[in-house]
Amino acid sequence: MNSLFLTLLSLISAYQYYSYQEIIDTFKKLEVDHTDIFKLYYPTKNLDNLRYLDCGDEECQFFYAEFAQNPNVNDLPTVLIAAGFHGDEVIGQNVVTELAKYLTSESKLEFLNNRRIILYPMVNPYGYYHKVREEMGKDANRDFNIDNPSSICFQTNAARGLAQVYNKYIIQLGITFHGGDNSISYSWGTYNHKQNGLATESPDDNAMEMIARIMKDIAAENTHLQIQKYSMGRMTDLVYEVNGGYEDWAYAAGWEKTNSCGNRNSEEYSKPSSNARALTYLIEAGFQKQPKSNTLGTIETTNQILQNWPPLHFYDEKILTKYQQSYGNINRNFMASLSLIDLVKPYLIVKWDGEKELILNFGGCYSITKLTIIRSDNTSIIKDQNTTGIWDQFNKGYVVPNITKNDLFEISYQCDVQNFKTQRNPDPKLPPQSYFVQSRINNTYEYQFDKYLIQNTNKILFRINVSQLNQTQMNQLFENQQFSIYVTQSSKEGQDQQIKINNNSNNKKQHIWWLLAIFILLSFVLTILLYKYCSKKQEEQVMEMYTIQNEVKL
Repeated sequence: MNSLFLTLLSLISAYQYYSYQEIIDTFKKLEVDHTDIFKLYYPTKNLDNLRYLDCGDEECQFFYAEFAQNPNVNDLPTVLIAAGFHGDEVIGQNVVTELAKYLTSESKLEFLNNRRIILYPMVNPYGYYHKVREEMGKDANRDFNIDNPSSICFQTNAARGLAQVYNKYIIQLGITFHGGDNSISYSWGTYNHKQNGLATESPDDNAMEMIARIMKDIAAENTHLQIQKYSMGRMTDLVYEVNGGYEDWAYAAGWEKTNSCGNRNSEEYSKPSSNARALTYLIEAGFQKQPKSNTLGTIETTNQILQNWPPLHFYDEKILTKYQQSYGNINRNFMASLSLIDLVKPYLIVKWDGEKELILNFGGCYSITKLTIIRSDNTSIIKDQNTTGIWDQFNKGYVVPNITKNDLFEISYQCDVQNFKTQRNPDPKLPPQSYFVQSRINNTYEYQFDKYLIQNTNKILFRINVSQLNQTQMNQLFENQQFSIYVTQSSKEGQDQQIKINNNSNNKKQHIWWLLAIFILLSFVLTILLYKYCSKKQEEQVMEMYTIQNEVKL
């Protein structure tokens, strides 16, 4: 009976492929229903000399959505999830559409509220509508101005539209979904960064490899549905090298040599090119470009998995047998997308048992260094410790013992800095160039592009007031960094760091004036009391003398 119920539930909640029009209708309805957090943009609207592309009885629609719980905040870390460069590779378009539905649902995970997520479901809508690879005979993923010997680039509406995302936002991390292979790959994938038949390392290779490994592990295989584990590596080694590929453009156009684009308007592509420094992954989402519908998975399985984020139980492949029938191609790529969104910003999860123990879990991180915890009385609980973030498969959380409900303390740490800082043999021989890595390793880093801003997360700091933790909500999330109420100083003799209260000079002056006023007031009161006391004594003495004189006369 139970198995019958599960089968019926799987049928009801099974993912299905969307048509071109259904994707458009879904995104437009989400915008109407969630206008405060979900907005559509039409990137080719103001571009000149576009090719006319027909999608049935009307011109093909190019659009993307911005999801942000607080869209007016200018320093939200931004992730771009795009799909459909090649119209006959159809998993990605449906993953992005399901992701849009999830982000606007009430059940979405709390950490998503402090990120800006750009969803571009059909980079090449013409191809998706007509079920063909290219945009009217041109490959949009060979149309960017990096390692492109052609004197003409940005010819396709698809490439021109996607570039406009970089004309508006600072993209830190990105995915493009393809099909026909089974891999997660990253730069380099160009001819000019190749040696002895293999790709050379990019200046951000360590970070790219770490994130690819996390996505690979979380997007587990399911052999019951012939879904194999992803391979991972550099694009040239796993897929092939190309001229003018988007993924290398999105990563390196902001600092690598780019081509002029012949008769293209340079204003159109020069600004977005200068702003492209995003770690960008090419996910070949399966050997079949359009897998069978019964291998897509179910919504119910996604909901079950997300009840315990991150779903690290997938590291234990034995447990995956529970989801054999319903964990499919959309489920696993949904998980890969969420892991990338998670990693774009560090955050802290605090679990308080209500008695004496805190458990800290470090979201958005694989490894933690320089973990320091200081009580409000300046005593150090923990200093310069190393531990794991939530994306280390052996993470169990960091236990802080002997905590009382009246404790107030600061937690500071670094996230993945040691992993990202140095490369083995970068080509070219430069330090890391991406926004994402620089913001982690550089304690003075700041970048602004129009109204948007990236600030460094080299030292992450939170203040925790135990008395304010909600014991009914066992796991509480902290995302907004704070400024330290302490200043760290090293003694000249190289002794251990000392922590002291950093009072603002104006506050000190105010305190002095208040103390002086209180002193004057108390002095005045004491003077009056003393005067009254002395006056009374004098009066008593006078009365006593008068009495004695009268007695003598008598």
